Order: sequence, then C-alpha cells, then structure tokens
Amino acid sequence: MSLFRFSKLPKSKAFTFTPRYYDPVQEELEERAKQREMRKQDDLEGAKMRIRSGFKNKYKADANFAQKSKRQQNIRLLLIIGILLLGAYFVLTEFLPVWIQMIEKTE
Repeated sequence: MSLFRFSKLPKSKAFTFTPRYYDPVQEELEERAKQREMRKQDDLEGAKMRIRSGFKNKYKADANFAQKSKRQQNIRLLLIIGILLLGAYFVLTEFLPVWIQMIEKTE
C-alpha cells in the first residue's frame, strides 16, 4: 500500500481493570446489618424495609409455598379449560344442527 497516510488512526485504549475481592458472605452480613438498622428506624423507609423483609422471610421460610401456589394455579387453569370445553361442546351439539339447517335452506 502506501507509506504515507493523510489521516492518523487513533491508538486503542489500554484495558486497566483491577479486580476486587468479592466475599458473598460478607456482603450478606453487611446487608443484614443495614436492614437491621433500617428496621429500628420509625420513619417511612424503615416501615417499608420491615414489610419487605417480612415478605421475603415468609417466602423463604415456607419452602413449599411456590409449589403450592403453582399447583393451585394449574388446577384453576385446568378447571377453566374444562368449563370452556364443556360450553363449546354444548353449543356445538345444540346449535350446530340448527345452523346447518339454516344454511341449507338459504341455498
């Protein structure tokens, strides 16, 4: 190619990432201490934190809660589908012959 360039290409930037030590146990401990301090407060944020932690602890305490909830949802869904299928069967068996006769008469 050519030896001379009219534009100067930018140099790539150096990657300067310094990894930090991450301890999940320490992070969880600090988060619990922070939540404990927030719960002690009597302001609005403290109340929100108490309610939020109550919901989280209830969900964690009952291991079968999610499984029971999903089972109830599935049963409800199957019940609704069954009712819709029975309704569709009733409509088709009662009104389909009438509709067919009406179509044949108009032809």
